[in-house]
Amino acid sequence: MTSRAQRTRLKNRKWIYEDIVERVPPFRWLPPTLDVVAQLVLVEGLGIAAFLYWQMPINTVIFGSLAIAYTVVWSAGCLFIAPSLRRLRDPTNEPELEVLESYRGRVLLNRGYELIGGVSFFVFFVGYMFYNPNILQGFLGAGYGNPLLFILIGVLAWDVSYRLGLSFVATLLAANRSIRLSLAARRRRGLQYTAYSEVRTLKFLDSVNLYWGASAILVLPIAAADPLIFYGLLAFLGAILGLSALSLMAMETVPWLPPDVEGVLLNERFAYVGVCTKRQPHVTPVIFAYDGKALYFAISVGSAKYRIIKENRNVAVLVDMRDRKNPVNNRAVLIRGHAQILGEISPIGILRMFVYGLWLVRVWLRFQTKYPRYTKFYEDRGDELPPVWQIKPFVSRVLVRVDPVKMTYWREASPTPLRV
Repeated sequence: MTSRAQRTRLKNRKWIYEDIVERVPPFRWLPPTLDVVAQLVLVEGLGIAAFLYWQMPINTVIFGSLAIAYTVVWSAGCLFIAPSLRRLRDPTNEPELEVLESYRGRVLLNRGYELIGGVSFFVFFVGYMFYNPNILQGFLGAGYGNPLLFILIGVLAWDVSYRLGLSFVATLLAANRSIRLSLAARRRRGLQYTAYSEVRTLKFLDSVNLYWGASAILVLPIAAADPLIFYGLLAFLGAILGLSALSLMAMETVPWLPPDVEGVLLNERFAYVGVCTKRQPHVTPVIFAYDGKALYFAISVGSAKYRIIKENRNVAVLVDMRDRKNPVNNRAVLIRGHAQILGEISPIGILRMFVYGLWLVRVWLRFQTKYPRYTKFYEDRGDELPPVWQIKPFVSRVLVRVDPVKMTYWREASPTPLRV
């Protein structure tokens, strides 16, 4: 397990950018969100002053502003990624814990991983400018050769290189983490798992990596001055996009519940849905499908459940696995969450179908696989049933999706709250 000393290091260790912002005036006096604005105003002001003083070409201030805009947009993403990493809670599965410890250690504690990408980009830039000085001459105009201006350009080049490098390294480490986490999740036992809140945080970090990479589009007009730099930057953007997509797809394969709990939800045939009016509760048995994140069941638009859910989205669903010989061995999962009605002919219903449309095809296939005799009966003799029981999407039957807010698992009469 993570030692207390390492936890303290993870909490206190800052990236170079964070150290500078927290120690250098005026940034140290401002809240984090205003730091980004102050950075834009200060650096842009210095750039415009240098442009006016050395009478550089107009494209210089445009390209310089784009480079500054990139550093500021990147810095906005940094407000989220490092704090989210520090807040990650430990999985209960030892192999998954080792993966996350390794990932956090590389990203937050290992300065080498933070710098290797930026230094590589910066060394390439400086070397290439010596090899092909015409690029810098055209960029600086009359100011070319001034040592102070070279220093300013060098600082800006390092700022851009540091961000490009860290973006690439962070995305590469995230893809490695996601693949290893997916493999480690297959070795879960009992109630071992990584809570969905942490899985969702890791997906959010992947989206920030993608945002970091996409923000490099701002420097594409600058890179267009030289084919090698331009195509190199396009390759960088392609690598960020590919690695982020790979990481997100790998995270989709990580179950967000322990094996024992998923076993109940995937294998049991009936659930009991509880809804509540202002006067009394209402409980009915239903067949259901579980897709790894939410639970689905169908209801009639003429049913009491439909009317109650329209007024109160809070529902409870109990799925139990019974041992007829020994009741102590019974297992059950209680889900308390929010219900969404899918399939209504209304503006909000159409919007929900647009959001969940393709996903619902997968849910329907799960129903067919889980209840083949039930679906076959509806196909062969559905017309003989009362109208409210006939499967007529949008007319008599709608689907309900339950997104868990709280979950409890019972085994041997012992309840275990689950992090959702």
